[in-house]
Amino acid sequence: MGTLRKKNLLFVAVIILLLLAAGYLWGPVGGNLSLITPNNFAAQFKGQFDGAANDARVLLLLSPT
Repeated sequence: MGTLRKKNLLFVAVIILLLLAAGYLWGPVGGNLSLITPNNFAAQFKGQFDGAANDARVLLLLSPT
């Protein structure tokens, strides 16, 4: 691989990482990130999920295992 190609690839990788970091810090364009706990599940999750009936809904579940 040429040096110029490696530099371009590195530049693109840095731009992608910056965009991902910005998305993580500022949340999705259409709303805010939420922390769902057993205590607020019914009120927060169900209310937000059902309230967006005409919009796209995205759910991301993370597990430590």
